Amino acid sequence: MSDVSDSTKAKVRAVLHRWEAAWNASDMTAMWQLATDDIHWVNVVGMHWRGKAEVQKAHQAFFDQLFKNRTCKLEDIESIEPLPGGAFVVVVRWMMGGYRRPNGIMRPPGRDRMSLVLVPRGDDLAIAHGANVPIDEDAEAHNPIKR
Repeated sequence: MSDVSDSTKAKVRAVLHRWEAAWNASDMTAMWQLATDDIHWVNVVGMHWRGKAEVQKAHQAFFDQLFKNRTCKLEDIESIEPLPGGAFVVVVRWMMGGYRRPNGIMRPPGRDRMSLVLVPRGDDLAIAHGANVPIDEDAEAHNPIKR
């Protein structure tokens, strides 16, 4: 993250803190005001949604069914990598509360790793692409890069 300015780091943090607040309030309107109109999103089970209307509708359905009381807490910003045109690829880790899946099986609290593409929008940044992956802690313990 040393290649990016303190101003950029602050803008990234601001987006993430607004995301966290919106998630914890189950406020899909506030969450998706952080996104571009043509956002793409890949969720934790590989569903791919295109455009803000689809992304917001899908998240609202899952919040209504599963995530209403599921909390998230920003754990770490792992990287901020600049792209041409003022965009950034950002990788973050979240602490996520548990929830009951549609099949009735409980997913316990855990950590997720999210990759985001943030693009300039006025003086701020907006989410143009997101992908969220639950971290398999057993597999993470055998990460060949961290051994």
